This record gives sequence, structure tokens and C-alpha cells, in this order.
Amino acid sequence: MAPLSDTNAPPAKGMSGWREHLLVMVLFVLLVFLFTLPFSLRLHREVVSSHVDNLLNVWIMSWDAHAVTTHPAALFQANMNHPSPDSLAFSEHLFILAMLAAPVNWVTGNPVLAYNLVALLGFALCGYTMYLLARYLAGSRLCSLAAGIFFAFVPYHFSTIVHVHVSLYLFQPLIILMLFRYFDGGGRRYLAGLGAAFLAQALLGWYQLAFSSIPIGLFLLWKVLSPRRREHAGAILRALGVLALCMLLVLPFALPYFRLHREIPEEEREPAINVIAHASAQDFLRVLPQNYLYGKLGLFSTGNPGEGNALFPGFLVFPLLLLALLSVLRNHARSAMRERGRRGGSECAGESEARGQGSGDGTGNDRPRDSRRGYFLYFAVLGLTCFVLSLGPQPHGIPNLPYKLLHKLPIYGFVRFPTRYHIMVILSLAVMIAYGCSHLQGLLERRRGRTLARAAVAAVAVLMLLEFAVVGLPRTAVAVGDAVPRVYRELAEAEGAVVAEVPMPLVDNSVVFEDPLTLNYGTLDNTFLSALREQDATYFSTYNWKKLLNGMSGYYPLFYRRSLVEMASFPSPRSLDFLRGAGVNHLVVKWEYYPPERRGEVREELEGSPGVALVDDYPEGLSLYRLQPLETAPAAGLDIRLAVPGLAMPGRPLSASLSISNPGPLPFLNLDERRQPVEASWRDDAGELARRESSYFYCPFFIAGEEGAPAPFQLTAPERAGEYTLNVRAKSGVLEGWSWEARVAVGDAASVESAGELEGALEYAVDLPFPHGAGEKEEGLDVRVRGPSGAPFGQADHENVAGVEAESGPGGAPPLPVYASATPERERGGVRSDAHSLPHAGFSRAGEEGVPALPLRAGICFPLALAVHNGSDALWERQRPGVAGAVAVTARWTRDGDPRWEMVQQALLPCDLAPGQEEAFPALLQAPFEEGEYSLTLRLNCLGIAYIGEELSLRVKVTGWSASASIHGGGSL
Repeated sequence: MAPLSDTNAPPAKGMSGWREHLLVMVLFVLLVFLFTLPFSLRLHREVVSSHVDNLLNVWIMSWDAHAVTTHPAALFQANMNHPSPDSLAFSEHLFILAMLAAPVNWVTGNPVLAYNLVALLGFALCGYTMYLLARYLAGSRLCSLAAGIFFAFVPYHFSTIVHVHVSLYLFQPLIILMLFRYFDGGGRRYLAGLGAAFLAQALLGWYQLAFSSIPIGLFLLWKVLSPRRREHAGAILRALGVLALCMLLVLPFALPYFRLHREIPEEEREPAINVIAHASAQDFLRVLPQNYLYGKLGLFSTGNPGEGNALFPGFLVFPLLLLALLSVLRNHARSAMRERGRRGGSECAGESEARGQGSGDGTGNDRPRDSRRGYFLYFAVLGLTCFVLSLGPQPHGIPNLPYKLLHKLPIYGFVRFPTRYHIMVILSLAVMIAYGCSHLQGLLERRRGRTLARAAVAAVAVLMLLEFAVVGLPRTAVAVGDAVPRVYRELAEAEGAVVAEVPMPLVDNSVVFEDPLTLNYGTLDNTFLSALREQDATYFSTYNWKKLLNGMSGYYPLFYRRSLVEMASFPSPRSLDFLRGAGVNHLVVKWEYYPPERRGEVREELEGSPGVALVDDYPEGLSLYRLQPLETAPAAGLDIRLAVPGLAMPGRPLSASLSISNPGPLPFLNLDERRQPVEASWRDDAGELARRESSYFYCPFFIAGEEGAPAPFQLTAPERAGEYTLNVRAKSGVLEGWSWEARVAVGDAASVESAGELEGALEYAVDLPFPHGAGEKEEGLDVRVRGPSGAPFGQADHENVAGVEAESGPGGAPPLPVYASATPERERGGVRSDAHSLPHAGFSRAGEEGVPALPLRAGICFPLALAVHNGSDALWERQRPGVAGAVAVTARWTRDGDPRWEMVQQALLPCDLAPGQEEAFPALLQAPFEEGEYSLTLRLNCLGIAYIGEELSLRVKVTGWSASASIHGGGSL
């Protein structure tokens, strides 16, 4: 490709080859150093902005370097978020950056220094690689330097500085350069260069793989559609072959992400649906507050480093874009004149003129300058395409069709931040800046001479630096080396240590505590502080590499979500049982996160707990405890029954569940957060198979002794009405080999929208006082409470329910008991309702005199035994696509004497309920975090439509103290 300079002057002597490249690289390194002062003088002990994301990236790059020298095959089995598998895949793997940083890390033992050096060097390389691309296209070194400055120092680059998988787009210009050089006849070495650049960018992060595929795809599509496509056919095939080979090399890094994607809940498998950040009109007038020229004027919005929303490209870019367009139009006119000359018999003169405008950059490429017009159009299309994509799926309420079409492809479905498409926008703008500067230089050379022309372009570069200059980027100190608290360094010598750091972040506004999907960043009391604390713990683990329960990244593993719920009441006996049962054997307590007046209480309770022993107190305000292993209940000891609707609609989805009860005193712990596949078969009364399908459930992670939990899953009823025997078999996982049977009628039923008045009854049963962290159970006190719904459900005959076969355990184990029938089997509208009772023998009236308030420890999770009767003609659905119309139990907490205080939770039904059907099930709730007297009001709720039946009320006295206040506690990170 010929240069786009409007001057044919030869290159300056003594400025070619390695000297030129060295000088340009040194210049960009120096500029990066100056722009980041004083941070660039403290690379060994500070990070830009805050800990959030920076320390995550430090951990990722350090883990990569550690894993490749210890156990490369286990690269993705990182130590964070134990026991979840593939924990490195919860975020970007940053493999290329980690390998660049590894030598520094190995030599210095300072992961922060290694991370910062690579991050700032990557900034300089972004400018250098853009210089190479612009040098090839525009010819002029000064014009190429201006393009590199724009690409490296544009506000968006600093806006993403803490997200190195986004900010280090250094290989993107090289990919395009190699692509151009190869198709311009540069030889197969450029094809190899294309593969190397593409592979390096792909192994930097998945965002970069997605983004780099766009310019490659547009270019190859352009060649396929061009009139000369037959000439390019061989080159296109060879390029596709090299790219396919690169993808094969990337595949081992992609497999853990595929595994994770396959195992996570369906609601979270399409992250692009829930877009986190997209470009808005205001973002294009946003700069960093540290911008020297614009940040203090008050004319622009500001966005802090790391927010990734400062998209203002500067003012100089606009006249330069206009000059670039004029250059293209001018050369288009020249091309038309040559074409007319050839038609008039002046073909030789025209060809001579074209050759006279060939390359003067020493590249040896003699393609005519006319071809630059096509490249200009290419970058215009690339920039416009990515600008549209950056606006997200629905800018200003208008469907973004290009975005929606592209995001149906697998790679792009992971792009939750459409704003990041702006990377390719600034790449296109940088090339066009080179075009504009080239045209400006050519105009001034013809009119004012070469010296003034070069001075003008140099002035443009300097003014661009002034536009983008930042002063005093925010920074945070990080403990390194001997400054790292001693407990983390000493843990390196603890053989087989599995560590948890407490207190863990608080979940204080979740709605459904049995469902881990309701727990995410939005349910943390203070997301930012929680991320700081968890990433602190993750970073310090780089000094011992022990398995760690804590962690925070772009994805919340399901076991960690359960951990957050259970640890809210730490150090309750229940929370300690959870830790010990999960295999945690070392506990790091950070006392600074507890209010001073509570530290003694927490310490006393912790050290008085069985299986807990103090190892040492450390001067940094940390303590290390050793936890003894805790025997847990085996899966074979669980009581499990199949909860299904008595009536299902033909061909319609239905909700069912395994109602799991732990009858013994030992807690049940499940560390397998993978989907547990089941196979369901429907047989009619003649024994003929009507339908076979596969589904899955998630086995509950923690069931304390004498508690229960549901494991819901979805099925689809047969198309033909009738009576069926449903068999559900666990194909693998925790309950492999178990099977259950139930009778289900299939026929039409009214929906909650079409039915008349919705009627139903709700009952509950509790043991008082609750034996989960509230103190010793008082001798002889065993009170069970029910709501005013007619005759009690509980009739403890302990016989199998008609229509529900006993479960069979794996390997021919004897059948396990099921809950007893609550009432005799009965008919309602031709539909049999198989009712199941609570595992209690009797009930007392609600509000009966002498019944004390239920004592609960602050923040503790507890199951409340519920029984629900569908007394209406409508089918109650546990789950609906639009939520509205689903039936659940609403639990409303109010504080006595303070009507303004309220907290609402929900308990989901165990399955869809047919008219007349009754079901008993445990509902997991969480006590308030503050001590006091509360009223807990329960009521059936057809969500968004109506409440059902009477409400029930239970008095609760919250005692003890929860670690909830710790999230607000003082102390530096």
C-alpha cells in the first residue's frame, strides 16, 4: 500500500530501520512515564485508582505465572472461590500479559511491580503499533506519530486503565497492518505476522478476540465482494486457514469457559441480555477529572479511571477528519482524470503519473496511491460499525439491529459492556488522523515549504498531547513483600490449608434465599467495599497460594453465593458448621472490620465454639484460627421425595422439585455446584412411553441437621390428556442412581388470570426456641404453631402417599421414608391431589397464649416449615417467564414500635399446585441483622395480581449480634 502523504519527498537519512523503531518506542515510553507521574515513580507499591479490578488482575497474572511453573494442566483450577471449579474462568485469563510479566515477578517477587510495568509498557506499545500502521498507510513519520499519540493517550484509554484486558489493545493495529501487507503482495511472512498478532490479542482477553474479529471480517468480506475476488481467492483461503489454526490454539483456553457456560443457570447464560454499560450521548462529552485542559473547566462531564465512559475524542480530531475526507475526494478526482486520459490515448502518461506517486517510505511497495481511497472507506465503515455497536441493544428506545444480529453469535454474547466497542472507533479515528495530517503536510509543502509543513504537523501532535494530558491520576498503596501481613506469608507453610477470611461481604436485601440466582453484586450491602475486601483477600493469597473460600471477579459462583448467606451470622454455630463441613481448616479474622465494642464478644464466642482453636494473634489486627474437620451427613442418609403438580397442562412447562430433608443431627454439605442431570419419562396407564426428556437441578449446598431444602427443576407435560406415571431418575452427580415416581394428571386447567376468586390456605410449623445459634434448647419446650386455615395438615402416620412411590437409593439401597400424607387422597374436579404433610405430629393455634416469641440469632438463615393448600380452580405456577401470576409466600418483617422499618422476603412453592392440592415444604428465610422484637407476617401472594387467603403472624425476637455492621466498619484496606 502506498503512503497517503501528499508529498513525494524521500525519507530523512539516518532514520530508518531499528533506530527509527527504537526512537519511537522510547518516545512513547517517556510520554507514558510523564502522563502517569507521580504514579510511575511508585510502580512497586501502588496501583492506579482503587484496589477494585487492579488487585484482581494482579492475582490473575500472578496465578498464571505460578501455574505454568507448577501445574500447567491445572491453569484454570485457581485457588480463589474454593471449591468451585475453573475459577480462573470467572474473569479474563490474561495469559499473554501474565507471560510478559512473569520474568519480573519471578525475579523481584513483587506481583504489583510486574503488573504495573506491563500495564504502562502496554500503553506505550499501543502508540507504537499504531505508528507502524499509520506509517505504512500515510508514509510520513510525523503524521504517524500524531496517530500513535491519539491512539495511546485518548481519554478513553485512561478511562479503562484498570481493565488491562480492555486498555491494552496493542495488537489490534498490528493485526490490520499484517492483513494489509499480506494482501498488498507482501509475502507469507506477513501472513505469519497476522497469525501471531491475532493469537496474541486473542490470548490477552475474550473482549479483544471479539473486537479483532470485526476488522478482519470486514476486510475479508470487502475482498470477497470486490471485482478482483478471483485474484484474492487464494490469499483469502490462506488467511482463513491461519486464523482457524490460531483458534485451535486458543481452544484449550476456551474450554473452561465453555464448561462454565454449560453449568451456570440458564438465566445467566446470556450475559449480553443484561448489558451493564453502553455508550450514551453524554459519554462523548466526558473526560477524566484529571484532564489538565478540560477536566477543570466544568464544560464536560467527568468519569473516573476505571469507569470506561470518557469517550470525548478531543477537538483536533474534527478538522483532521475533514482534511482526510478532502484528501480522499481530491485523489478521487485525480483518479478520474487519469481514467479520462487513458481513454483519450494518454494511458502511458497516466500510468507514469501513478507510478510517480508510489511509495517513498522504503517499504518496496509500489502499489498506486489510488488504493488508499478504499482503505479510507474501510476505516470509515469500521469506525461507524463499532460506533453503532457501542450504543448497546436499544439506544434511546430504538432497537439496534446490527447489535442484536451480531450478538446472536457466541463470542459477542459475552460482551456485557458495549461501550468497549469504542476501541475500534478510536483505532479508525487514529488512522484518519494520519490521513488528515498527511493532507495538511502536503498542502503546506506545496505552498510554504517542507520545514513549515513538518512544523505544522508537529504542532498538531503537541496540541493533541495538551488536549489529552492528565495530571495526578488517583492511586492506592498496596502492601508488598515484608509489608504483607505476616499471617498470609506464614500460611505458605501450612500443608493442605483451606482458608476463609471473615467477615465476608453482607447480603442484606436478597428476596429468595433458597435461590442462589438472587444473590449477586446488586444484593451486597456495599458492592464497592465488598469488592475491595474480597480482592484484598485474593491478592494476599498470592503469598501462599492456599485454597481460598473468598474471591470476587466477573462471576459469582453458586457455592460462594451460598457462603455469603450462611456467613452473615458468623460466628454462629451454623456458620462454623458450614465452614468446617466445606473443608475450611484455617480462618483469618480481620478485626478492623468489626466495631471495637463487638470484638471481644466475637472473640469470646469464636474461641468457645467446638472445633475452633486460636493459632496466633498478629500485630496487624489479624488472628489465625484452626478449624477441625466436621463429619457431615452422607447423601444416602437424606430423605427425598418428588414434589409434582397433581395436574399439568398438555404440552406446557411445569415446575417440580426434589424435596430434600436431612433427618439426622449432622449437616449435609454438597460441594458440587454443577448441574445435576435427570431423565424424566412419562408413561400412560397402558405402560406406553408418552414422553422422555432431560432436565437438571442444583443440589442444595447446605442443609443443617433436621432441616430441609428444595431442588427445583423444569419439565414439560405430554401433549395428550390423561393420567400418567412420571419417573424421574438422577443420571449423575450427588444423587446418581436415585429415582422417584409420581402420578400426574394432564388436562386443561384455569390460569390465575382467568379464574375467579383465588382461594387458598397457608400453615407453618416451628420448634421453639430455634436450635440454630439462639442458645440451648429449653427442656420440654416444643411448641408448634399453625395458621387459621381449618383442620391441621399434620397427621403423622408415616405411610407412603398413594400415587407417590418410595424413593430408591443408589446401588439397590433400601427405600428411604417419605413425608406422610396430610389428608386422605381426594378428588377435586376429576384431578387427584396427593398431599404431603410437614414432618411434625401436631400444631398449636396461632397466637395461643403462652407461646413465646421465636428467638433467632441476628442474620441467621433458618427454614420455616410451611404447608400450602390451593383452594381455587386455578393452577398455581411456581415459576413464570414474566413473574407476574406466579404464586409464592411473601414474608414481611416489621419491627415492633417502628412501623417505618420493613423487610420483605419470599419463599417459592416446591412445585406447581393443582386445584385442591396441598404441599408441605421448608422455606428458607433470613433473620434481620439488628436486635429487637419483630413481627413476621406470612401470606400467599399471586405476584402482581392478588394476595390469597389469610395472613399469618409470628412474633420473633432477634438476639445476639450479626457481622452485618462490619461492612460499614472502619479500617484501611
